[in-house]
Amino acid sequence: MSFFDSLIRLGYSSDLHQQLKGLAPDCSGTTGNALYQLTGIVLLGVSLAVMLNYYYGLFNNPRFTHRRVWLVNILMAGSMVGLFAYVNTARFLPLEKHCEELHFTALDCGLFAFTAMIYTVIVCMLLSVFLKWRSVANKKIPF
Repeated sequence: MSFFDSLIRLGYSSDLHQQLKGLAPDCSGTTGNALYQLTGIVLLGVSLAVMLNYYYGLFNNPRFTHRRVWLVNILMAGSMVGLFAYVNTARFLPLEKHCEELHFTALDCGLFAFTAMIYTVIVCMLLSVFLKWRSVANKKIPF
């Protein structure tokens, strides 16, 4: 069971869900290459890297102690994960790369990317709660 299997899907089709779980192009089994796990790892890695950079890296400076700088960092993390999710999902759109019984569009790929972006923002907010306390300059941001 993957990270995205246990979470709420925000509008993308069940056909894309099956493809992202690793359904083989011949529709007979799985390939073992599930994009859900890869996207979950990228989501956690990017969120952790961006929040560590904000609280202990380049942005740990009194010039950056504003909520808008924190919000821009979170939105950039969400954008990176969303772009990764969309590009890696849209590569299955040509018919010969996925099971012929599955029907999904670029809109489904965009909705999966949006889902990944929303969960990235949530993870970044949770990481902010845990990481901010030892920061020298940003311990009072965002709240």
